[in-house]
Amino acid sequence: MARTLTSAIRLLEATTVFLGDPRVQVVFTVHAGSRFSTGVAELLRALPVAVVPWDAVPELRCDLVITASEKVDLAQVGDAPVLVLPHGIGFHKYVPEVDAPTSRLSGLVPADLLDSGRVTLAITHPDQAEQLAAASPATVGRTALIGDTSHDAVLGSVGRRDRYRELLGVSPARRLLVVSSTWGEQSLLGTRPELLDRLLAELPVDEYRVAAVVHPNAWTWHGGWQLDQWLDSAMRAGLLLLPPTRGWHAALVAADLLIGDHGSVSLYGATVGRPVLLAAFGTEVVPGTPLAEFGRTADRLDPATGLREQVDKAMAVHDPLRFRPLADAAFAAPGRAVDLLRTLCHELLSLAEPAAEPVLDAAPDPLPARRPVHSLEVASTFVAPSTVVLHRVPAAVRGRRIDVPHSGSRHLLVDAEEPNLRLFGDAAVLTRSRAPEAAEPTAAHPSGGAEAAVEAAAAAWLAEALRRNPGARLAATAVAGGTLLGLRDGRRLRIAADDGGKPDTMLAASAAYAALLAGVLGAGRLFVRVGAAERVLTMTLVEPA
Repeated sequence: MARTLTSAIRLLEATTVFLGDPRVQVVFTVHAGSRFSTGVAELLRALPVAVVPWDAVPELRCDLVITASEKVDLAQVGDAPVLVLPHGIGFHKYVPEVDAPTSRLSGLVPADLLDSGRVTLAITHPDQAEQLAAASPATVGRTALIGDTSHDAVLGSVGRRDRYRELLGVSPARRLLVVSSTWGEQSLLGTRPELLDRLLAELPVDEYRVAAVVHPNAWTWHGGWQLDQWLDSAMRAGLLLLPPTRGWHAALVAADLLIGDHGSVSLYGATVGRPVLLAAFGTEVVPGTPLAEFGRTADRLDPATGLREQVDKAMAVHDPLRFRPLADAAFAAPGRAVDLLRTLCHELLSLAEPAAEPVLDAAPDPLPARRPVHSLEVASTFVAPSTVVLHRVPAAVRGRRIDVPHSGSRHLLVDAEEPNLRLFGDAAVLTRSRAPEAAEPTAAHPSGGAEAAVEAAAAAWLAEALRRNPGARLAATAVAGGTLLGLRDGRRLRIAADDGGKPDTMLAASAAYAALLAGVLGAGRLFVRVGAAERVLTMTLVEPA
């Protein structure tokens, strides 16, 4: 029985305990009585699973009801036993009642349902049984330890870290920051909506990537379209936005740092050894819980100062065992959740467990929404006569940083693929980073003639780009084997990387522009540093002024 998108996702995670068992058929129904029910039926039908309409549930003979929501109508399902799974880490948050000006303990089943004797509350640690008993004596004797499938998926998938990072587009030279926000006014995005933009503005694109994990309730309440609207500048700046249905487990495995709040993902990250900075922490957290202790002891992100120094320091001084006591207090059976949950489910079904061990799948591959970055603000500094250092940030967020003084120069580079037309008027450098297709040689146009035609077309593009954008001083286009550069004085230069690597027209154009401003642009070699990497560019004069 799914009620919200969050609970549906957790139910799908739990159904692996029935893999390969032909005695058990799993069907789903949606009790759409929550303001966060949007998208649940669509998620289930897309898998596709068998979905029984809510009105037809009383006609269905079922032997076990599994739900990850405490607010369900058990009268609809007859006399079958009911297993209630947690949809986060334990019982650590007070949530508002929809129809009353009060709050309740999230995950706690009402006493009248517990009094039926049919309900079993799954817990991840024995201490939670004591917590529930203090909150509701009706829970005594109604709990069962099952561990935590999400925690096990993250821990067990550590060996796939390189795979996940590659799928997220994170090269070995970059560090991945995962920003996690729960839902509500006290969440990270509720209190610091500018943080994603600031991170992307203050962390160079050549050294960092930023991914976001947003609670499913935010997706269902506001809608994915609205969330995309709010995050538009961050998305244009290269943000990786993980969908609510998959990817956050893998993102935690891949992360070098987690920036979070009082949501479960932050605690998951801390308990599996990731460095964590808290950018928000709500008052709705239940005192005395592991999450409350985490909020008391974790390091905070100071929004009033530059972010890069804080991010780098958190990674540099991190002790991966720092929150091991919290992991021990939250998860009593690490690595055993599938086993314990399968045993419990088969006991409730009055079936013997299958002889084969249960399957423990790795965290699903991440499938983030992403947009390429087509415009950059570039700061350049010459540290030697032929060595320039470039610091590149996405133009979409260039006004969002706490500025750091820079001794060199800055320029705006805009690529031909840039959809924001307003940026072209401010561009000093124009690029076309996708090389045009070379024409196939024919009898009329042998290979040499075809190459000359491509070269002429590239030169024409340079001239036209400068004509259309009178504020730009330089244009560059990708060509076979490198970059062709054009200046307003008529000079053209060809740029090639000495390492024979894939041409990076945007990088080459910015390096050339920095050399132009410094008065050293010409034939020869130019050493370009971006982060810890250095590339050597060779410039050849094609056509003097």
